[in-house]
Amino acid sequence: MINDEMKEIFNEFVIESEENLQRIEENLLQLEKDPQNEEILNATFRAMHTLKGGAGFLGLQAIVETAHAAEDVLGKLRSKELKLSPEVNDLILEAVDFIRNALQKYEEGEEVEVPQDLVARLRELERSAKPSETSQPPTIDELLDKYGFSHLKGKPLEEILEELILLPPDERPAELIDQLDKIVAASESTSKEEKESQPPPKVEEKAIEKAKETQEESQEQEREEKKPPKLSTQQEGEKVLRIDVKKIEDLMNLVGELVLERNRLLRVFQKLYEEYQSKTIDEFETVMSSLDRIVGDLQLAVMKTRMQPVKRLFQKFPRVVRDLARMLGKEVDLVLEGEDAEMDKTVLEKLEEPLIHLIRNAVDHGIEFPEERTKMGKPPKGTVKLSAYYHGDRIFIEVSDDGRGIDVEKVKKKALERGLITSDRAEKMTEKDILFLIFHPGFSTAEGVSQVSGRGVGMDVVMNTVSAFRGTIDIETERGKGTKITLSFPLTVGIIRSLLVSVNGRLFAIPIYSVLEIIQGEDAQITTVSGKEVLILRELTIPLINLGEALEMGGGAVGYVIVSQVGSQKIAFTVEDLFGDEEVVVKPLGKIIGEVQGISGATITGDGKVVLILDLDGILKREMKTLTLV
Repeated sequence: MINDEMKEIFNEFVIESEENLQRIEENLLQLEKDPQNEEILNATFRAMHTLKGGAGFLGLQAIVETAHAAEDVLGKLRSKELKLSPEVNDLILEAVDFIRNALQKYEEGEEVEVPQDLVARLRELERSAKPSETSQPPTIDELLDKYGFSHLKGKPLEEILEELILLPPDERPAELIDQLDKIVAASESTSKEEKESQPPPKVEEKAIEKAKETQEESQEQEREEKKPPKLSTQQEGEKVLRIDVKKIEDLMNLVGELVLERNRLLRVFQKLYEEYQSKTIDEFETVMSSLDRIVGDLQLAVMKTRMQPVKRLFQKFPRVVRDLARMLGKEVDLVLEGEDAEMDKTVLEKLEEPLIHLIRNAVDHGIEFPEERTKMGKPPKGTVKLSAYYHGDRIFIEVSDDGRGIDVEKVKKKALERGLITSDRAEKMTEKDILFLIFHPGFSTAEGVSQVSGRGVGMDVVMNTVSAFRGTIDIETERGKGTKITLSFPLTVGIIRSLLVSVNGRLFAIPIYSVLEIIQGEDAQITTVSGKEVLILRELTIPLINLGEALEMGGGAVGYVIVSQVGSQKIAFTVEDLFGDEEVVVKPLGKIIGEVQGISGATITGDGKVVLILDLDGILKREMKTLTLV
C-alpha cells in the first residue's frame, strides 16, 4: 500500500514508468530487426535500471526483483555474453507486461506478489550466458571516443570519473563508468603497493568521496562548460506542464459557453444593423468582428490542449503484431505513418480496442503464410500499414494490408446462412453493401473458433465506436492484393457545425459532416420498394426515412430530402424546412433525461432556442430491421 505522503511521488513514478516501459518495448522490437545496435540496447538497459531504482525507493518489491532480473539479462546482452533472440525477447517482454500490470494493481491499492517463476526463468537465462570472447580490451581514450567524451582525453582517470559521476543520472554513462572501473580494478590488482588483503576501492565511491571534498558551485560551473555536445540536446528538455484533465474539460466547457454567447451576440447585432444606421453601429461592427476572431482563436487554442499525437496510440501495436505473427507462424511487418497527426484525446482513448480488432484481423485473415505468399509471387513477409492523416476538418486513420483480400461471395453466403439478409436483398446489394455486413454483430467468416478469431465479436465494436464519435468508416478490398479500412473522425467532439432543420414545426440540428447532399422535395424521385419508401438518386436506390415518423411526431411535409452518410451506408431523411448552418456546442442531455436513441445531445442557438441534436446513426438503428432485411 502506498501511504498518502508518498502518493504524489508514486503518481509521478507511474507516469515515468509507463514511458520507460513503452520505450523498453519499442527498443526490444527494434533490436529484433537490428540486434547489433548498441545504442538502443544501452538505452533499454538504462530505462530498466531507472525503473528498478524508482521502484526500490517506493518499496515496490515485486517490481524491484523483476526489473533487477531483467536488467541483469540486458547486462549480459550488452557484454555479448548472451545473444539476442526472439525467445530472449519474449522473456524480457513478459517482465515488461508483469511490471505494467503490477503498477496498475499498486494504483488500485492491491498487494503484488513477486513472480517467482518469471524471476527464476530470467535468472536461469542470465546464468546460461557464456563469457564473451574478446580481444584486447579497449583503451581509456578509445572508450572516451566511443561515448562522446573525447574532450576528457589526457586527464587523470580520477578527474574523468569525477566529472562523469557528477552528471545528472539520466545523462550518466553507466556503461563507460563500468568499463573504466574494470580497467582500474585490473591495474590496481597487479600493483605492488596495493595490500593483498584489501580489495580495490569501488571507483564510483572514490569519485563521489572526491567530489564531496571540492566546492560544489565551481564543479557545477565547470561541468556545464565541459559537458559534451552529444548530451546538449537534452539540456533544456521538453517544456511540458502536466494538467489535470478535469481542468481542461472545465476550460473547454467555458469556451463552449463563450461560443454560444458569441453566436447570440452576432444575431443581436445583425438585427441592430438592419434597424439602425449610425457611426456607433459601424464601430460596434468593428468590435464584433474583432471579438468573433478572438473567440475563434481562443476556441482553437483550447481545442489543441485536448489534442494528442496518434503516436501515443500507434506505439502499442508493434508488440501486438509481433506476438500475433509469432503465434500464427507468419512473417509480418507493421509500418506506421503519420504518427505526429493529432486528434481529440477523448476519441484517441477509445480507439485502442477497435484498432486492435482491425490489426488482428489483418494479420490473421489477411496476411498469408510465407509459403503461400511465395507461391503467389509475393515477398514471404507481409505488410500491415497503420496510418493517420488530415483532410479538411477531419482526421483519417487507415489500416491496410497486402494480404489475400476479402472474399465477397463468401461474406454473402455466410450472411444468407445466418439469416442476416434475404436472397432478394442479396441480389440487389452492391459489393460495398456486402462488405459492410462484416460489421454486423455476430458476423464471422472464420470456419472455427481460435485464440484469435471466429467468435463473431469485434468488428461490430469497431462500428459502434466509430458511430459514437460521429465518425465514418469505409472499406476497400481486392482479391489477392489486400484490404484497406478507413476510419474518419471530426477533429474535435465538443463543438460542431450543424445544419438547422425543422420537423413538424420543431427545430433540430443535424451534424453537417454527415450531410452529403440536399434535394428539394419537389425534385426528389421517391418511390416504393417492397413496401418501403426509397430515394432514387442517379440510379442508386437509397432507403428513405421520414424524420417526423422516426421521432414519433407524425408524418409531415417533405420540404427537403437530406442524403447522409451514416456509418457504413447512405440514408435519405425527409425534413420540413432548412434554416442554414451554425456552429453549436454539444451538451449532454443530463442524468434526468438520460440517453435517448436518436438524440446525441442539445445546444442553444444564437437566438436563445434550445435545440436537440439528432443522432442519425441512432435513428437508423431503430429503423435497421425494416430497411436492411428486405
